[in-house]
Amino acid sequence: MKNFCFTGLLLAVLAGIVAGRIEFDLYREEPTLETISRSKRSLHEHKAAWKNDSVVLYKFMNGEYYGTIGVGSSSKPFKVIFDTTWADSWLPSSHCGWTEIACKLHNQYDSSESSSYFPNGEFINLTSSELSLMGILSTDTFHLAHVKVVNQTFLEATHMSLNPFLQYKADGIVGLAYQEQSGWKGVTPFFYNMIRQKLVQEHVFTFYMNRDATTPKAGKVILGGRQRSHMKEDTLTVLNVVEKKFWMIQMDSMFAEKNKTNYPICEKCRAIFDSSSNTIVGPPNDILKLNYMLNAVYVPGINRYTVNCRNYAKLPKIHFVLKGNDFVIQSKYYVQRLTLENIEACFSPFVPNANATEQTWELGGAFMMEFYTEFDFDNNVVNIAETIF
Repeated sequence: MKNFCFTGLLLAVLAGIVAGRIEFDLYREEPTLETISRSKRSLHEHKAAWKNDSVVLYKFMNGEYYGTIGVGSSSKPFKVIFDTTWADSWLPSSHCGWTEIACKLHNQYDSSESSSYFPNGEFINLTSSELSLMGILSTDTFHLAHVKVVNQTFLEATHMSLNPFLQYKADGIVGLAYQEQSGWKGVTPFFYNMIRQKLVQEHVFTFYMNRDATTPKAGKVILGGRQRSHMKEDTLTVLNVVEKKFWMIQMDSMFAEKNKTNYPICEKCRAIFDSSSNTIVGPPNDILKLNYMLNAVYVPGINRYTVNCRNYAKLPKIHFVLKGNDFVIQSKYYVQRLTLENIEACFSPFVPNANATEQTWELGGAFMMEFYTEFDFDNNVVNIAETIF
């Protein structure tokens, strides 16, 4: 069900053409730890002073969103994707072998350097048609800008498949899905730990994305709070979670608007919010229909479609009808534009699901960058509204 970032392969294509709350600002360039490593206060002081916190997030090639946290007693920095489609967390391990290229090219966690490390030792083998991860569970402290989450168990990955992890800018993942999605028995997911340790006042996290391509900032994720000054109040829509596993909601309908004519895509279809990538994944036949209306051309090998960069801002609008309210995305924002040495390539965000029988949609950054979204654990709802840019 998960769709992984293909930006590394896209870069190769371009090269061929040439020859409290925790707020994470989203960036398109390299992160800094800012106050993470400087914070020396005790856990008690953190609890007393903060009911939320913030972490800086970044954007890689308009296709991957990640932020920086510190791990261990030394608060070693790691770039992580705050992923609404995963419940568990993992990082590359310093114990990966010399043949583990994807692991070696990322920052690696070394338990011997951390006095707050606690061994678990359970072996994990996560293998599917899309990825392979292996390693052992370990427990340590995760540091944010103003608070630290103690006793966080995560996978210390000693094996990472080349596809897709070689293409990742981020080192690992911090999962924000429901605990029911977790594949590791007895492991408490990251945000659940924040709740148990009383590090957040509200049991909600919020994504606010910045679609401005001229700034390295791409938005923020707020852990433990809301920031409704960024939304249009009259568009606020409350969506019930229909499956307490992923952040899955039911759409009334979805249709494309082209030359003032509406073309239906789906009715009463289910969708998952996916904060990890820029794509919108759907059933292959529906994706084929959408890309046909975009006059998109399929690129073998990377499972993506390209569109004409000259006309990218004039492509059809896509409408998502949610609880009777119309949420619209425009092509000048949903098309993924990449440039290498003055050569530009434009990619459709619409990607077919790897499972041809899967009917659930996955709404990634191409959708979320247009809308303010709150994920509420207590009420099992997603609150969504148009963003004020």
